[in-house]
Amino acid sequence: MWINPYERLGLRCNPFTAEQIPGVTEDLWLDRGFSQPPQPRERILFQFIGEKGAGKTSHLLHWRKQTGGSYTYYPPGWGRWHIPPVEPITYWDEADRIPIPLLLAALAQASYQGATIVAGTHEDLSWVGRFVRLKVRTIRFHRLTLETILAWAEKRIQAVTLPEVKQVGLKLDRADIEPIVGNAGASWREVATYLHIWAAKIARVC
Repeated sequence: MWINPYERLGLRCNPFTAEQIPGVTEDLWLDRGFSQPPQPRERILFQFIGEKGAGKTSHLLHWRKQTGGSYTYYPPGWGRWHIPPVEPITYWDEADRIPIPLLLAALAQASYQGATIVAGTHEDLSWVGRFVRLKVRTIRFHRLTLETILAWAEKRIQAVTLPEVKQVGLKLDRADIEPIVGNAGASWREVATYLHIWAAKIARVC
């Protein structure tokens, strides 16, 4: 009979398993100081800049839950060749993949309509926004700190703790985090991969 090894630690499963659906549920959301979205029709380009896995998509979707508006993901290749939608507030993910002529046309339309555009991007698109006379605000995802990672991990562990358990057998401290702070950069994916392996080793030993 198969026994879930994480139950011995007081957990339903590995706390650091990657979600299959983009975004973060409210119980796992970590406020890093910019959880409040802009309002529709602010005539602004609001861009999140960061490396892969830094949390750009999660922030776009978190804001969208509060404001509504369409969300469009731009894949690499030919799938990026379509004009971005423009609404009172609109979310564009991987916006740096949008071909420049289409990006200029869409942002010019946003400026004319006084719309709010929220973009997740790897590159700074402020020059395009200013060229069409949009206000521009930028949030950059910088290197993750030890304290931020600890707070994030604690939320993950609490979310999968079994109801009757008072104290779980998976305890994360600063010494466990320090090896990954320098290597993870701004990427939550790197952190999650490292901690997933860490938790699995502890469960296997138990």
